[in-house]
Amino acid sequence: MRLLFTSIPSTGHLHPLVPLAIAARAAGHEVAFACAESIRSAVEELGFRTFAAGLNRDGDGDPEFDALKVRARRLSPGPEMDQLAIADVIYGVRARRMLPDLLEICRQWRPDVVVRENFEAAAAVAAERLGIPHASVDIMPLFDTGPMQPAVQEQIDRLRADAGLGPDPGLHMLHRHLHLCFAPPSLLNPAIPKPATLRTLRPTFYDQVGSEALPDWVARMPAQPTAYVTVGTVANRWRTDVFPGMVRTILKGLRDEPINVVVTVGRDADPAELGPQPSNVHIERFIPHSLLLPHCDLAITHGGFGTVMGSIDAGLLQVLVPLLVDDPHNARRCAELGLARMIRPEELTADRTREAVRDVLRDPAYRANLQRIRAEIRAQPGPDLAVGLLECLAVDRESPVRPAARPCAGV
Repeated sequence: MRLLFTSIPSTGHLHPLVPLAIAARAAGHEVAFACAESIRSAVEELGFRTFAAGLNRDGDGDPEFDALKVRARRLSPGPEMDQLAIADVIYGVRARRMLPDLLEICRQWRPDVVVRENFEAAAAVAAERLGIPHASVDIMPLFDTGPMQPAVQEQIDRLRADAGLGPDPGLHMLHRHLHLCFAPPSLLNPAIPKPATLRTLRPTFYDQVGSEALPDWVARMPAQPTAYVTVGTVANRWRTDVFPGMVRTILKGLRDEPINVVVTVGRDADPAELGPQPSNVHIERFIPHSLLLPHCDLAITHGGFGTVMGSIDAGLLQVLVPLLVDDPHNARRCAELGLARMIRPEELTADRTREAVRDVLRDPAYRANLQRIRAEIRAQPGPDLAVGLLECLAVDRESPVRPAARPCAGV
């Protein structure tokens, strides 16, 4: 079976696809990625074939893309910015520039199934145009796109028209065959409609790029609780108040607490901007979560879905300061389930940070809720089942998980 994976040029969108691609390759299938030049090297380092497709992260000087970036700089974080970034940029100009490349790649390479992260919509259109079954991987399952649905609908119908397809009221195409969600069912928001093709699975994480290793000082930290602090990397580019301002506020609240504090600021930020720190605070540009989180007890983060799920899987208590796009949705859901304390960015102070950290470390209810969700995650099937579903889709060319679908052997 030939599988073509697609993603927009962002590691946060690419990385959730990698464990599934590795599992498919291990099962003997031929796997390739269609992606922008700016992330091809990261994919090729994993041994996958790649095809160049779509705009790079900076837009490559595309006039329409550049105009949208100018509009974005005039907006404050919130629903209007989210709609511009998702509807106009991701489902709009990015998808339209990606579509011709994907049509040509699919015609030449002839994949049996196309697998896309759910914000890369051009792959669904190209696959439908050429009669290829396709699957989506939900990288932000707690994000409610309902309010921006009309704007997304407009962009998708325009994209379909570019491929010679008619409108798709209700956007059924996006999840027509198979929609994979690497999260436990009880974490999903019951207020957000789910497609009939949904299949929830155990998350498997990928975050190492190159030869990063755990710093030597981790083994020398005192025997006391360890808090991990990160605000991600995207927010640093979109919100001028995040780094170093918000991180300084968090550190001010924690520096005198009897805990170890580990901070990562991103490859493009300078740790020196945070100034001198006491001996219990350690600041690095980047440490892979898969290496660091097992040594931590608590995560204080922006609430990105991958970071939230990685923290739950590692057994970490959480304090969430949501910043962009799906962060507020993730933080609210975790707070509703008693998994985390949420602090709105505009309400963040050193005192509030300190109080929230003390609360989650001392209140046993947070840990009990965490262990319940963590057990649910561990009980779910992993990427191997997802590969089996893709195999069924390649053979039957219809959804293997709809109630009316005939059972698939081995699934």
